Amino acid sequence: ETPMKTLNGTVFLETKDIRKALKIGNQTCLDLFHKKDFPAKKIGKSWLVMEEAFKDYFKNRGNANN
Repeated sequence: ETPMKTLNGTVFLETKDIRKALKIGNQTCLDLFHKKDFPAKKIGKSWLVMEEAFKDYFKNRGNANN
């Protein structure tokens, strides 16, 4: 298993990390990464999201549903 990508101490998650964390398939993951409000960026051929932004995204979505 390859380590997560880091840059200047910031951890970035790839689609494979998100699929594993959320237990979702590839197409569902790609749909998530293409949502306008999801904090992902395409860098070259890879989709990346900062770990903290990923956590904040789901924390904020949970609060919106209360």
